[in-house]
Amino acid sequence: MKKKFLGAMALTMVAVMCLGGCGNKAADGGQAQESGQGASFESTTGADEKKDASADNAADTQKYDTPVTIVNHHLSCKVGDKEYANGIYPEIVLSDEYKKQYPKLAERISEYNFGWSNNTPEMVSEYAKWAQEDTFYEDPDYSSELRVSVVRADDRIFTMIASFYEFAGGAHPNHGSYSINIDPVTGSDIKLKAVLADTSYLAASVRSELGKAYTDYDGLLEEVDSFYFPDDGEPADVFQQKLDNDTYSWNIDEKGLNIFFSPYEIASYATGYLEVLLPVSEYPDLLQKAYVLDKAQNLEEMVKEVDGEVQEIEPKVEEPTPDSVRIENPTWKRYLADGVTAGSNHISLVQTKEDKTDWLDTSVWAEKHGFEVEYLSHEDENYYYTGSDPYEFEYMYQHLQVYDKDMQKMYYNFDLLDLCNGPDLAEGRLSNAAQFVKYATLIDNVLYVELGHSGYASEESWSNYIVAIDVNTNEVIFRSEPLVANGDNFCIVDDTIICGYGFTAEPDYIYLLDRFTGEKYDTIPVNSAAYQFKVVGDTLYVATYNTAYEYTITH
Repeated sequence: MKKKFLGAMALTMVAVMCLGGCGNKAADGGQAQESGQGASFESTTGADEKKDASADNAADTQKYDTPVTIVNHHLSCKVGDKEYANGIYPEIVLSDEYKKQYPKLAERISEYNFGWSNNTPEMVSEYAKWAQEDTFYEDPDYSSELRVSVVRADDRIFTMIASFYEFAGGAHPNHGSYSINIDPVTGSDIKLKAVLADTSYLAASVRSELGKAYTDYDGLLEEVDSFYFPDDGEPADVFQQKLDNDTYSWNIDEKGLNIFFSPYEIASYATGYLEVLLPVSEYPDLLQKAYVLDKAQNLEEMVKEVDGEVQEIEPKVEEPTPDSVRIENPTWKRYLADGVTAGSNHISLVQTKEDKTDWLDTSVWAEKHGFEVEYLSHEDENYYYTGSDPYEFEYMYQHLQVYDKDMQKMYYNFDLLDLCNGPDLAEGRLSNAAQFVKYATLIDNVLYVELGHSGYASEESWSNYIVAIDVNTNEVIFRSEPLVANGDNFCIVDDTIICGYGFTAEPDYIYLLDRFTGEKYDTIPVNSAAYQFKVVGDTLYVATYNTAYEYTITH
């Protein structure tokens, strides 16, 4: 459920990140206008506007007489009597009758509630820590606020407008709004394209209405065009791009289609909020008839907003970072520590599919099968792995850190410089090429790391291998033979490491290694270098440069 929330908050976080270090409340105290359908949906709550209610979350202790109740939970983070940070997050409470009528909507709302109730307290706690370290503001008032309003609720669309306000130091606050449009029957998000009868002229219409709505802003559209920088550098229409990428904030009321933009979304921060209305009267063929409202909804009878009492939370305490541990390099040659024995539960692979093409797009390949490509950095069921201190290019990490999945605590901090480049303790020589960490995973207190260089084997023949490190003793258990692993990742199943090596004008193979000794026990030829490995059940998916393979795993 927590993963699903991240997608729901994507627009918020994009807007916040776009503002970089900016963020204090503006000179006017951060006050904003009250919002209605099609109006400026800006955050309206400051720290001095908080109200008291029950000591617990209101939704846990009260029943409400409306189908939808918005409970605003207030947060305060103090040290002694001094408040360093505060916040607000919403909880959407549906009546029993409404949940019974729309069970899928209730599930979707529950996911949002879960995310909001976890994310905002965490942010406020961290902001309080930052505020204590703030030497610029004499009395910093850091804040993380999120409010929602329900602007439509019928059997076609349930629409919420979420407004966020963030201050974590800087010249001005980070704030913005986005829409959440849900199909109440299916519980799925509704894309703007799905409600349009004709998508061909939306972009031009938004541009036209924006120009008409802001005639007093000389050069607005020119600023919008100059502000937008597409990723590929080619000229593009921001309004069409937003439709194609489904990044419009929108809602439909009895007047028509409302579209609004937050600061920094299509123009500078100083431009502020922008909004346009595409009236049904002027654009009768724009919206699908099923989504058009004949009259305004009486939301006052359907939706109620209440406030909960301020909840006290503690400032975040930074976990101590483990000291960096440098791992010695016993030798460039095949290495196995004393007393280590091989496993007995090895797998075998039987090829079931081979789809060859000129070039395989691994992202498309992964999406087709319902998973993502993996590189460093990445996470698994237990840990998050990332590198630091790149050597020449940003991906050439020679230090490796292992965190908990939420990156709240670092468990291990390894300096792998000697393993990557030497010196070889036995022979006292350095690597001929810059080697770096390509992938890692931790199982049963053993850290498995793929190390190698980008180039031909002739540049450094003692390269592209798997190393196993005992995280309790910080000693190397084994180093596999070289030239067995230069993919983006590897997999471990039972007592087997599945990896692969290949390069231009060099042999291309999948290799099966014993995970206790690193010894190679099977070699499987492939058409080109294997980049990606993914195990789903008893199926191994392999992406090479020009071929997609599938194998059945036999235990």
